[in-house]
Amino acid sequence: MKRIVFHVGGPAFHPVDQQARAIADWLGERFAYAWYDGVEAFDHLDDCDLLVLMGLHWTGMKAEWSGQMVYRPMQEKHQQAFRRYVASGRPLICHHGAIASYDDWPGFGGLIGFTWRWGLTTHSPFGDYTIQVRPTGHPVIQNISDYRVQDELYYNVQVAAEFNPVIHADVEWSAVRRPMVLTAEGGRIAGAGKVVYLANGHDMRAFECPALRQLWMNTVNWCWNG
Repeated sequence: MKRIVFHVGGPAFHPVDQQARAIADWLGERFAYAWYDGVEAFDHLDDCDLLVLMGLHWTGMKAEWSGQMVYRPMQEKHQQAFRRYVASGRPLICHHGAIASYDDWPGFGGLIGFTWRWGLTTHSPFGDYTIQVRPTGHPVIQNISDYRVQDELYYNVQVAAEFNPVIHADVEWSAVRRPMVLTAEGGRIAGAGKVVYLANGHDMRAFECPALRQLWMNTVNWCWNG
């Protein structure tokens, strides 16, 4: 049975623990699941078949607006474990705010391929938005048409050099198209496999959107089956 490891935790405004368990319910009993708070996830990658990065852990989380939380940086052993995982060709799914994590180690964003750069990347106000699905014919958007979601829209997400993701869904905000669903293969490091960035999902209101359930199921299936 394939094993999915969820990297969760962080500020309460992103209820990723609850979201991760909802995803596991959607996927059902076909897989084994484990949930770890922050850097603990990187201690459990040897028998991990799919790493899902959802938690937001960064140097500024001690601020009052984020809950005055303690930041635990990735140690060398965690960095090496993450490098080995990506270089092994095993798939990676990144969700919403996770790309802003571990901002004191540039290698984190480089290995994902997508990075929240503080002072440049930002988001729209929380609101009701229509996400438009592009006709790419990719498996991650199978049986999904344009959908409305209550969310905040991340934009100006930075993409690693020599990394060419494909955009499968986007939304217009401030007269510019903002990517919401992206996939890529390879790049980043020798041996790297599939990676997906799913930008939608600020809180459980976003997860009430039926399209997100289908999107997650499609994405997990694509990670292994193509």
